[in-house]
Amino acid sequence: MTARTHPTPGLTDSQIKDIFVDLDMQFNRVMFTALLYGIYTGVVTVTLWAIASRNNPQNSKSPRFLVIIILLLYLLGAFGLYNEWAGELLFCISAPCLAVEFSFSPIPVELAMGITAILSVVLADTTLAWNLMSVFV
Repeated sequence: MTARTHPTPGLTDSQIKDIFVDLDMQFNRVMFTALLYGIYTGVVTVTLWAIASRNNPQNSKSPRFLVIIILLLYLLGAFGLYNEWAGELLFCISAPCLAVEFSFSPIPVELAMGITAILSVVLADTTLAWNLMSVFV
């Protein structure tokens, strides 16, 4: 007989089914995010190709600034995908008990995802405001 490190609560069949449905939705969300990140990779590639293939840029600082912002947003997206995938792997690898692991919330992963989202929004909004200001001024 082996000793358990976590207590195993008695779960009904409907609770177990709800847990598996939620886990399935989380896994599907991560897979959909990975698919969208692949599409985003194509969009970033075409955008950078269009910027690099200009014959005579009007302002040499503007494309360089946009390339840096585009690459930062792309890297933040990659980090966000990594954090979502790490949350799924955390459940799959270290699951001593279904109920205990399902109720566990990885605070560092959620904090990193929140910081990544905030930085992405600030960069995108700042760039949009800068572009609008340069067009209308």
